[in-house]
Amino acid sequence: MQRIRTRPPKRKFDKEAERSKAFTPPDWVGKPPAGLHLDVHKSDKLIEKKMIDEKPFYLFGRNADIVDIAVDHASCSRYHAALVYHSVLKRSFIIDLKSTHGTFIGSIRLDPNAPKQLLVDQSIHFGASSRTFTLRERPQGTQALFIQGENKQLQELLGIENEKELDDLTEYNTVHNKRVVIATAGDKTEQPKRRKSMKISKCSAAGD
Repeated sequence: MQRIRTRPPKRKFDKEAERSKAFTPPDWVGKPPAGLHLDVHKSDKLIEKKMIDEKPFYLFGRNADIVDIAVDHASCSRYHAALVYHSVLKRSFIIDLKSTHGTFIGSIRLDPNAPKQLLVDQSIHFGASSRTFTLRERPQGTQALFIQGENKQLQELLGIENEKELDDLTEYNTVHNKRVVIATAGDKTEQPKRRKSMKISKCSAAGD
């Protein structure tokens, strides 16, 4: 009698388990302050902003299924580096995860698995990628509503001195507002409709 071979069931993909294999955060990590973000430049041109104020650490690398910020370049490792926030020192640190081609603050290559403080306005890049990530705090005036570039009075009120600052604030507000919209949409789950119960009155024996 021929035996039928059955394939073992596929293991369910566990993202958090894979992240734990890639990086174990230090005990001192904590949530960053609101508004902390990265300015992403390519060839000296600002291409996007990445908010990094929701989690104690963010992973960089080529494995887009696992990392928080994907860096799609041949010289980058699958799990390249981690940006972590120190809950006591209130500072950000970058950790190279034994990458093949290195993690850099400016032109300085970091030692693997050794946290290195990343100051506000400092830039990092990975391997031979031309993409840079500059650490930024929340811009001044972000408590205000979305600002139009031609509104000079509001610009002066917030102490914005030039168009570059205004563009930076506008871009920041755009990214922040998109995140709020996504979070709000996720909370609006459709509630199941309740079936109306039919009331049945009992009839008397004599009848009505």
